[in-house]
Amino acid sequence: MKAVFAGTFDPFTVGHADIVERALAVFGGVTVAVAEQTGKNTASVADRVDIVKRSVSTMRNVSVVSFDGLLSDFVKSCGDCVLVRGVRNNRDLDYERELASVYKRLCGSDTVFFVSSPSVADVSSTVVRELAALGAPLDGFVADEAKAIAAEIYGRRSSEKEQSCKNI
Repeated sequence: MKAVFAGTFDPFTVGHADIVERALAVFGGVTVAVAEQTGKNTASVADRVDIVKRSVSTMRNVSVVSFDGLLSDFVKSCGDCVLVRGVRNNRDLDYERELASVYKRLCGSDTVFFVSSPSVADVSSTVVRELAALGAPLDGFVADEAKAIAAEIYGRRSSEKEQSCKNI
């Protein structure tokens, strides 16, 4: 059975990579699907896909694609598959459980949850964006292969905002 791990991945973190590795052990192959439009993205879909590709470059049987529109429509186009989701805490579990019910109704796919490994349970895309914006090192938060590009993309966004504030 195919496994689809979908999200905005704004940006893709070591926590996301951990979920992909663990899903690979169960399913043998994973498609990482990066949502094009979510209304909250900081980086372009091309930048986010690039970071994901760099982050999973050493993993076998992982494909990275972007999709536009509803995840349920994308999942239907994949054929028989299961959705993979990561949960770090009870808040995530409550939210993801509700989403799993919606996806089951919309596209008929089941969702498999992977609980975050303790070593990455505190890592989130929000934390990575904030660290990058402040110029802090991203070691341990983003894959080594993606650190420089993530720092450039998310650090640049912060610099652009600061510059626009100076122009006011």
